[in-house]
Amino acid sequence: MNISDLPVGDFPAALPTPHFPARFQAVIWRNWNRIHPARLAEVLETTEDKIVAAAKLMGLTRDDSDLANFLERGYLTTIRFNWQLLNYEQLLKLLDWTPERMEFTLLEDDFLYVKLSLFKPKCEKVVYRELSDKEKAATAVIAEEATQIDAQLPKIKEAPFSFLDKIGGKKIDQLPEQEKLRMIFSYSAVYGDSLLPESPDPYPEKLLNDYAASGVNAVWLPAILYQLVPYLGEDMPLSTRCEERIAKLKVIASRAKKYGISVFLYLNEPRGIPARIKLKNESWRGPMQIATTSRSFCPWAEGMLDNLSSGIEQLCRAVPELGGFFTITQSENLTHCLSRELNDSYESPSSEMDGQCPACAKHSKAENIAAIMTAINNGIVNSGAKMRLISYTWAWSKQWDKELLEKLPKNVEIMSVSETGVKSVLHGITGSVNDYAISKVGPGEQAKRMWQLAKATGHRVVAKIQANTSWEMGGVPAIPVPTLVEEHLKNLRSIGVDDFMLSWTHGGYPGDNLELLDHSARELAERDFGADSGEKVFEVFKEFGEAFRKIPFNDIYQIYYSPQNIGPANLLYPEKTGLAAGMVCGLPYDDLKTWSGNWHYPAEVMERLFSEVSSGWGAALEKLRKIGETLAPEYQNNFNELWSRAEATFCILRSTYCQIAFINLRDAGKLAETINLVDEEANLAQRLLNCQTTDSRIGFEAANQYYFGANELKEKIIACNYLKRTIFAAK
Repeated sequence: MNISDLPVGDFPAALPTPHFPARFQAVIWRNWNRIHPARLAEVLETTEDKIVAAAKLMGLTRDDSDLANFLERGYLTTIRFNWQLLNYEQLLKLLDWTPERMEFTLLEDDFLYVKLSLFKPKCEKVVYRELSDKEKAATAVIAEEATQIDAQLPKIKEAPFSFLDKIGGKKIDQLPEQEKLRMIFSYSAVYGDSLLPESPDPYPEKLLNDYAASGVNAVWLPAILYQLVPYLGEDMPLSTRCEERIAKLKVIASRAKKYGISVFLYLNEPRGIPARIKLKNESWRGPMQIATTSRSFCPWAEGMLDNLSSGIEQLCRAVPELGGFFTITQSENLTHCLSRELNDSYESPSSEMDGQCPACAKHSKAENIAAIMTAINNGIVNSGAKMRLISYTWAWSKQWDKELLEKLPKNVEIMSVSETGVKSVLHGITGSVNDYAISKVGPGEQAKRMWQLAKATGHRVVAKIQANTSWEMGGVPAIPVPTLVEEHLKNLRSIGVDDFMLSWTHGGYPGDNLELLDHSARELAERDFGADSGEKVFEVFKEFGEAFRKIPFNDIYQIYYSPQNIGPANLLYPEKTGLAAGMVCGLPYDDLKTWSGNWHYPAEVMERLFSEVSSGWGAALEKLRKIGETLAPEYQNNFNELWSRAEATFCILRSTYCQIAFINLRDAGKLAETINLVDEEANLAQRLLNCQTTDSRIGFEAANQYYFGANELKEKIIACNYLKRTIFAAK
């Protein structure tokens, strides 16, 4: 394929970076200690010596020790923070990638292109040039500020990805029991094509050990069937290297079984493929998704489902060690021809198709999904394997879910997001949870209804929850609100639900809130801090929980689009950008309308609520700090670990408030009144940087990698200082 085949969407002009005197400096800054200077020189068409000298002029210090990790495990971070800087040609050169790999990453690495707002900014080519005297003077100011930032950093430091070396060593008293499902996603896996031999091992021995010690008995991996077995045709180009992936999967599944852990594969099938890829049987193809130029598959085309079933059977025979599969049939990933309209309350920006499938027009969504699930189930049964098949009800509709449950094979288990349908009233405004909430304790009425229907139609049920973290705070390994998680678990068990999927891609850290499966929050506090101090910490946990409950939440807008994951790393924009916020790991920009759910929470209410949340959390944080001053030395390590999570959560919550307040004042024509907010944002960025410096887990999450790092947080401080020197000085 060619670079011109990569998606661009609306192709808006790239945002400027006025806080850097020259555009090439932004490229160096954002990639420093992540991409080798020689590669940066190639991208910017200069020499390595000049790149190193340019970095030194900005006050950057060199450390090449994490270059390999960022290329292997941090490439999404690199893409995200170069998205507004480099065109595709330069971005591919930066990563040393082919267009094919970029296409796969954008479309299949947890739908990255959707997260990046479905557009590639129009970036002019960036090249190195000599600075003018005025630019050199401005660069000297940046260097001085960078030195001041570094001077405030803690003396004890952890390099990015250091948490990988700390996992392992937990004592396993006994292997996890198998009766009740306790499934989680790897804390350190690359979400993309993780089964290639050169990809990082998603489930190394040390991680499996700690999961087993935490009571986890199942782990999962995303998979695309055509990458494991060539069920669409032996000569299909997307099916190359199937044997290598199968071999690695067998090793992982066998290794996990030693720890009493089963491996499940997550499937969206039959997975849509780019329209440019030709099939031997083109009659299987359905309409094209305009945003991604991928085509769906028609389940009613002759032979389509037979081949799908045969592919599943072949996979089960090849890897009999698997524990089973769970599926989503209505998601951001294009599958069957009726898979694009997600549900009644959420319309994906990627939903638009170029036509309607005449065959599927004669069928309901329930019929389509039931036919696909039956084909998958038949493949498992025909293989003779004893594997579980779980159907995830994400984006199912009340209009047809009962019909679907009645059509599904009885051995298919039904998994629903427990929080679905939980309602909360904040400042007189009712919000309803659609996904991923810890602040709003489940189960919700919609989830309970689904489980009741499932049980009535003969199906086993599973609760999908978030135990450690959620998209409310994805960059923190475990939000220190164990009382909320404990409340949720008790509520589920009280209605007879005790099979749990414990995380989506975020929340897989082996420990922390996971231990609530077998212990109370008070017990854990007393174990980690002693009887007296433990009781005080438990009281702080309750205060954290009560503050966290006040997060505004309706549908998915606040958690998907607001700065609740990226926090202070999101820049402040003195003028409206007009850009749509990206999902989760995408850039929020200044799209307050989307953050608020198209003004479901009016701008002033959003500001007030995040002020209350962050103030309540901050007050409890101060109490935690005082407890730390009197702790016995043997509990200090436990305190430091808790403090980093609590401090990072505060910085992100408070930054979300500051950004909302900044936008409200800016849009009211009161930009000059935002100076205190700009100061606070710079201070929060420094605090979060200090926190991440001592705890490499902060900011990291497997599917989105680092939401922010030292480069981004330092840039935020530099940008805030620039605003004060220019905007406010002028006024």
